[in-house]
Amino acid sequence: MKRAILLAAAVAVAGCGVDQAQEFRDGFPKADEVKLNLPGGNGAQPLSGASTRRDGLEGQVSLFYAFTRGVTVTVNGGAAAVLLLVEEITEYPPSAVTQDSARWGPHTEPLSPNTWRFTVTRHAPNEYSYVLEGKAKTAADTEYRAVLTGAHVKTGHKLGTGTFLVDWDAAQALPEHDANVGRVGFAYARPAWGSTLSIDAAFDDVRDPDTGQRVDAQYRFREFAGNGGSLEFQVNKNVVTQGAALEVVTVKSRWAQSGAGRSDARVSGGDAPGSAVVSECWDAGFLSRYAQASWDPALGYGDPAACAFPSAEFAQP
Repeated sequence: MKRAILLAAAVAVAGCGVDQAQEFRDGFPKADEVKLNLPGGNGAQPLSGASTRRDGLEGQVSLFYAFTRGVTVTVNGGAAAVLLLVEEITEYPPSAVTQDSARWGPHTEPLSPNTWRFTVTRHAPNEYSYVLEGKAKTAADTEYRAVLTGAHVKTGHKLGTGTFLVDWDAAQALPEHDANVGRVGFAYARPAWGSTLSIDAAFDDVRDPDTGQRVDAQYRFREFAGNGGSLEFQVNKNVVTQGAALEVVTVKSRWAQSGAGRSDARVSGGDAPGSAVVSECWDAGFLSRYAQASWDPALGYGDPAACAFPSAEFAQP
């Protein structure tokens, strides 16, 4: 009931033509604006059973497409939960608005032990910074911890450039939190419609799900308007299957607008024999049509002419 009353009040203010908070609601990115979209997946869920199924054989679902799609889930998850929380908080009228700032909170969901405060500050026309802080519901205001900080330059509706940092270590101090540790920083840019969307994500001291160790990882995503995209990333996977050890696989995946694509990867560590590389192509149905592994020619199949991208292209160092 409280939520309905508050939202009704916001509508009433907007109906009078004076919604002083709206420009501040435009001062931070929304979750769908910094999402990695892969054809067939839209960053939603990995392929069913992709982590255990022996994909990658000719005519079956491409192993590297499945890797790439799984990575989009990981990266999107790093931003989505906290940005969606901010979007929910800012549906309410702000608790304070000045000429150059707006603050929401204290905000506490029903039955939640956490309390949140979100502040957006305007530094110049269309240039903003923001911070999401959390504390235990019963704690003093001096106990607020910054979980999200960022800066955003608005260039249009759902357009802009900026950076933000999600601090999971800070969130660990709250009474209710998930299992994430470390930090993740995002840099994003889509200055105009028709321009390339770029999203770079740097994970710092996070837990690797395959090894359980704390690691750093970087991801570079590009979405070319009407012309496919690319993603560079690193995973720990057993791709040299002569042994059970995990290799470090540094991948560049590219795809056309149709969904057909190609991955080229350098493989090191584990059972990899020295400087190893592997390539795989998939068709518009995400089925593997070409593969080549430097350590075992018997693993190769298909014709590179069938690839959407006929030549190899590896991730930047």
